[in-house]
Order: sequence, then structure tokens, then C-alpha cells
Amino acid sequence: MEECEKKGVTESKSKNDDRAKIFTNCFATAAMTIDRLHGNTLDSVSVMQHLMESAEKIEKGNIKEIEQMLMTQAKALDYMFYETLNKLVGLEMIHHLQVFTDIALKAQNQSRKTLVALAELKHPKRTTFIKQQNNAVNQQVNNEDKPAIKNSEKNKKVANELLEQKESINIASEAIIHTNAKMEQHNERN
Repeated sequence: MEECEKKGVTESKSKNDDRAKIFTNCFATAAMTIDRLHGNTLDSVSVMQHLMESAEKIEKGNIKEIEQMLMTQAKALDYMFYETLNKLVGLEMIHHLQVFTDIALKAQNQSRKTLVALAELKHPKRTTFIKQQNNAVNQQVNNEDKPAIKNSEKNKKVANELLEQKESINIASEAIIHTNAKMEQHNERN
């Protein structure tokens, strides 16, 4: 009896581990998502194999598929832009005009970004290393930490001066209050 329970627990754990491996594998999750988007009519395993083949080509340095994908995406977005603009012609409600205009402009912008990415992939920007040149005559460079210490000493002095001013203001205020009280007493006597 105990052996059967242990065997069942082990099988259950093994199935959970297998499911965890599948759901954390990027190729498997992408294949399952593509299958769901097509109404579960595709073979997820063959979709996953095709995705893995594409990734292997890219790992080997063949970026032709990426270039093709970016170009087709740019073309699809460009088509969406013009198709949405054509739908604007028959619209009369301002809300619908706004929505379709926003969609058209977003498609156009995404198409532009896709083409920029393709251009940078085909012709990468060169990295430029610039050396700083110092043209100053008799320039003194001080790379020590002492100025920071001097600034903190100045701040302490300012804080102390503010405290001294505050104390003198308090003393002056108390003297005025004390003097006013004496004057009131004197006025009450007379």
C-alpha cells in the first residue's frame, strides 16, 4: 500500500516537473500560444520545432529570417495605415474619425520604427571613441576630496551662525517682552 502511494506521489511530482519545464520553455509557450490563436488546429510540437530551427539559424549568425520578418511586419503595418485611411472617407461621426485616425497614425509610426530597426540591423552604427583634449594653458586640476571637507566646514559655520542669530533674536524678544511688562506696571501705578 505504501509503495503504491509513494509511486503515485513520484509520478505526480514527475508530471508537475514536466509541465513546469514545458511552461517555462520559451519555445513551448510560444508554440502553444500560436496554436491557441489558430483555434487549437496546429501541432504544437511541430510549431515548436520550427521555432527552435529559426533560433538555431540566428545563433549561427544567419539573420536573414530576422530581416525578412521585420520587412514583412513593416509592409503589414504600412498596409494597415493605408487601409485605415481609406475607411476614414465614409465616416461621419467625430468619435469614429478620431479612433481610425489614431489607429492609422500608430500603424504608420510602428512601420517607421520597424524600418529603422531593419536599417540599423543591416548597417549598424559605428561606435566612436572620443579622446578629450585639454587645450588650457597652466590649468590646475585638483582631484582631492578636501574641497568637500571645506564645504562641510563652511556649512557647520553657517549653521552655528544661524543658531547664534536665533538665540540673540530670542534674547532680544524676551527683553522687549520684559520691558513692556515693566512699562505696563509703571503705567498702572501712575
